[in-house]
Amino acid sequence: MFNYLKTFRLVYETRSFSLTAAQLFVTQPTISHQIKQLEAQLGVQLFQRSGNHDVEPTTAAQILYADSTQLLATWQTTTRKLEATTQQKSLMVVLGASQTIALTLLPDLVPQLHAQFPQAALRIKMMNSQQVLQQLQAHQLQIGLIEKPVVANGIERVAVMHDQLVRIGEDTGIWLTRERGSGTYQYTHQYLQEAGIVPQQLIEIDNVNLILSLVQRGMGQTVVSQRLVPAGVTAHPLGAHFDRQFYLLSNQADVVLDGQLRAVYQALQSMLTTD
Repeated sequence: MFNYLKTFRLVYETRSFSLTAAQLFVTQPTISHQIKQLEAQLGVQLFQRSGNHDVEPTTAAQILYADSTQLLATWQTTTRKLEATTQQKSLMVVLGASQTIALTLLPDLVPQLHAQFPQAALRIKMMNSQQVLQQLQAHQLQIGLIEKPVVANGIERVAVMHDQLVRIGEDTGIWLTRERGSGTYQYTHQYLQEAGIVPQQLIEIDNVNLILSLVQRGMGQTVVSQRLVPAGVTAHPLGAHFDRQFYLLSNQADVVLDGQLRAVYQALQSMLTTD
């Protein structure tokens, strides 16, 4: 039943059987069967179905969703106690980080995490801030590190440190920017608008290392973290309101349900909080 509850929560969050199936790597009929089995066990209808696409939760589903976090947390506590009598469950941590953070902070953070949690299997995924948020919501990540101030239901966001943005490069009329969904993309367009700059050409690139390489070759200008400015390149400050934050994110349900994961999350917060 608890596996059915986890499936139910994902259907409730996505409002879609097909999206849930894709995220769980099973077929849509499997999701439909699990929801029907759960409805039969509870004696209620959980979703109003409209064709093969979106579904709407019933009042019963809203009640079950509100209570299911605690139900699953209680079950998780019980299973941890049982595991403690046999063999400690291995810890798997999937961490998603935006490119700026991955390149500047993770080289120091990963060894610290490994030293503190040597039993943990770590997987690091590098993507933009919006992608980190989306994968957290889909339970494909457990912890996220980004520089974009996103807000979403069920996602805890903690500001952990400051980061100054600067302008680098030669004024060729070309501006190099990260792709949509990146925190740096948002700040770049804010700067261009405030400064009254209309680029002759704007090139979107989804790799910060390539942007830095092109700037070093005189291709154009860009906005980047001061932490990423290559040696020998002059950086021009953008002003106090471009002193942004780095954020630590987690899916609250995942962290509540796993005490070991919660310990990793709290350790990361302690490592990163500098002010």
